[in-house]
Amino acid sequence: MRLKKTILAILSFVLIISSCKHRINWKYLSQEDLENFRKEFNLPKEKTFRLDTNYIRYLFSFDTTSYADQIKNHYQPIQALYYDRNGQLVSFHINCYASAGLPDSDFNWNQQNAFASFVPRTVAPVDSILPLNKHLSFIKTFDYKPIDTTGFAVFDYTVIVYWSKHYFGAKNSKNLIKIVSDNAALAGNNKVNLIYVNSENILYY
Repeated sequence: MRLKKTILAILSFVLIISSCKHRINWKYLSQEDLENFRKEFNLPKEKTFRLDTNYIRYLFSFDTTSYADQIKNHYQPIQALYYDRNGQLVSFHINCYASAGLPDSDFNWNQQNAFASFVPRTVAPVDSILPLNKHLSFIKTFDYKPIDTTGFAVFDYTVIVYWSKHYFGAKNSKNLIKIVSDNAALAGNNKVNLIYVNSENILYY
């Protein structure tokens, strides 16, 4: 029975990876790698983190038949997730929905002018499997320490941006970072907390 479950999990993993045309490049990023890439992307040190590999175990703790789409969506390497003050996901953007279907094409993050206003119109379906508090538990500093979330309560929205150097090319991540940053300028009196999370090591594992 355990072997059967293992095989099913592996098959689910392969389907999720292949379904959005990932360019596979199995490279583990060290703390030094991440810091160098942070500088290259010009991201703020105090707001830039890594995704813990336990994130994958959490996603696959859900039934892979009933939650196949949700698992696939949250597994993508380039994302922007908008959470409201109650910790609910209200706007969701992932590489699968921005891709033109060609491995080397630039992603269109602003489909149907989704980022014209704040909060941007969701492009990917929102779900409830990853509320903000749970999500933050999987986000770590580059040296694997828990992040300090004590000041997050003052924000009206928290936006988590997954970025990648190697998956789909750095340009697509940089374009998403820019459009999210520009969109935050439209927030008016809303206080927006932007954090940037490198996702590459979860795909390595």
